[in-house]
Amino acid sequence: MRRLVLQLIFPILLILAILALRGVRWAYATYVFLGLLYFPARVGFRMNPHACQLGIDLPLALFSLSNYPHVVLFAFFFVMTTAQFRTDTRSAFLWAGLMTLAMGTLVEIAEGITGRGNCRLRDLVPDAAGALLGTVTVLLWTKARMPARAGDPLDRERDERHRARME
Repeated sequence: MRRLVLQLIFPILLILAILALRGVRWAYATYVFLGLLYFPARVGFRMNPHACQLGIDLPLALFSLSNYPHVVLFAFFFVMTTAQFRTDTRSAFLWAGLMTLAMGTLVEIAEGITGRGNCRLRDLVPDAAGALLGTVTVLLWTKARMPARAGDPLDRERDERHRARME
């Protein structure tokens, strides 16, 4: 039964992620909720709490950057979160970054509560690196989608609409 529930969650999460990337807020909220629900579901809702490892130093922080799945997943989460703001302002990037780190913290707490996985403070380092990678991705995507600076009136109209959105 547990395996069936987990097999159903993944396709649903994929559909929700695609919708969230398009800025659909209910899909984003549902994605976050189901993503966090995944941890207790993975252990059949049988909790086995463990203490979180709060120790961190530079060598551990650097070592944790080799946790590539965290970097990639949290870069994706940052991009998805940025899509919810529908603007490319600094405050949107800052809020998306803070929300990404908050999600990383919730994931670590969920791992500690369920006893499955490792609740480690140092795992927030690759999450932050993922947010940075997500920032670069969004900035490059935005730059690629900006209209060319040509003299044609349609380009000027798009430029004006883009400037109005940015303000």
